[in-house]
Amino acid sequence: MSELHFLSPDRARSEDLFAPRFASPLARVLAGTTSVLDLSQLGKIEVRGDVDAIDVEAEVVRITPRRALVLCPYEQCAELRARLPGLVIDMTGALAGLELEGEQAMRRLTDLDLEGLPAAGKVAEVPALVLRDGSRFRIFFPQEFAHYVGEVVLDVLEGIE
Repeated sequence: MSELHFLSPDRARSEDLFAPRFASPLARVLAGTTSVLDLSQLGKIEVRGDVDAIDVEAEVVRITPRRALVLCPYEQCAELRARLPGLVIDMTGALAGLELEGEQAMRRLTDLDLEGLPAAGKVAEVPALVLRDGSRFRIFFPQEFAHYVGEVVLDVLEGIE
């Protein structure tokens, strides 16, 4: 296999009784809460190579000097994948994401320097990329840990209220 098409939900095809469904891995754990936003269905495209050459109408988060995560509405993923330079990997199906409010909550969830974000590190002992916008934090992590991370975040927020 030379490409990672299976990570792109828009490339999934119906066959042999399989019907693709674009669903969030956080839907069950976050059902009924308004304190945490589910960002899992946001488009997430990793670019490796000359990240300075990225020129798109989307949020570009530099991870390393040669890696970036492009965040966009999911509907734009296919068009952006075709236009982005370097090695382009659609991480939409691989990464879950959530957004929460409060520095106190984040200090309980991670040892990362909250003044030095964006940064990669552990959140609830799970590898993650953390972004900050004022008092709001966005966390992107492997989707297979979604339910666990969601439970930990909700527990932390409940303990603060």
